[in-house]
Amino acid sequence: MLDEIIDLVYPVSCIACGRAGGRGLCGHCLAGLASRCALWVTQSGDDCGGPATCFSGYRAAGEYSGLIREMVLKLKSSAGYYAPPLARLMVASAGNDPGYISCDYVCYVPSTREKIAQRGYNPAKVLARRVARHLGRPIFDGLAKTRMTLEQDRLAGASRWENVAGAFGVTGERVPLGSVVLVDDVMTTGATADACARALLDSGADAVQVLVAARTVLNWCPAP
Repeated sequence: MLDEIIDLVYPVSCIACGRAGGRGLCGHCLAGLASRCALWVTQSGDDCGGPATCFSGYRAAGEYSGLIREMVLKLKSSAGYYAPPLARLMVASAGNDPGYISCDYVCYVPSTREKIAQRGYNPAKVLARRVARHLGRPIFDGLAKTRMTLEQDRLAGASRWENVAGAFGVTGERVPLGSVVLVDDVMTTGATADACARALLDSGADAVQVLVAARTVLNWCPAP
């Protein structure tokens, strides 16, 4: 019954080409994404010669361009339609990496109250709930933004790292010892993910792996 309702609200067709036969992305479009994706591997600052990060590694469903970029942008206004296929791509990018499939909690990069009030939800949280469902792991809601920051997309280089340093913290009880998968929609320099990972580690997490829908491909900006 639930599937029938979903089919009425969200037509059973590929969101990229409109071809019938499956909710989300059809096999043809999915194969096209995977063949172009240069990020279908674990990466971290150390691996590519950039700064050491507090997170152990990251996975991205794809590059922030083309179809992935379009889906991420539309996620901000139509999460119910675009979150499911994006989350499936994100989980697929993690493969059989135990850091992801055997994590203890799934967390997400928190948004500001102003943005949530404006949009009605936090896209990263919507993705995280979908990812947690796929992985069969609980959501950790205790990560919060503890101070105001400038918009990251208005900054460049080391300024991004300085802007979010110490801007996140864990509220309530400490994170139980274990590993955490941190979810966000887009990662550019890794500064925000690093600041969130540091807060989680300081509050008791053993390790943090980052999982994003899209990765902006550029050289890592050095931490200050």
